[in-house]
Amino acid sequence: MPNLALLALEARDGTVVLTSITLVFAMLVALCLIITLEGKIFDALNNKKNNKPAAPKAPAAKAAPAAKPAAPVAKADNGAIPGEIIAAISAAVAEVMGSNAVIRGIKRITKPAAGSRRGAWGEAGVREHTTPFM
Repeated sequence: MPNLALLALEARDGTVVLTSITLVFAMLVALCLIITLEGKIFDALNNKKNNKPAAPKAPAAKAAPAAKPAAPVAKADNGAIPGEIIAAISAAVAEVMGSNAVIRGIKRITKPAAGSRRGAWGEAGVREHTTPFM
């Protein structure tokens, strides 16, 4: 049979609990203020060291008229991928993998995998982080 004396609470127990919770939150607020103050002090020291005045707040910018696009993107026929997109993908692969990389094909994926709520980028991330180390 469990000891029921452990479950009996007195009025002073509530006071201890409320005091403890109040103290913890007060210390959290104090730490936030201290960290913010240190950040401002170090920013001021860095600006003084670099002989730059503190960055003034920018005034509210007026709404500028929308800029015209430089050139319309070419639409591909029959759902094919446009040449500009293929060129951009090829340039990105060459930059990351080096000039010896070979692209064997580029295929548009329209839907996520069956039973998945992730998109193509989410699936690629899962594959990348769950493959065994080589």
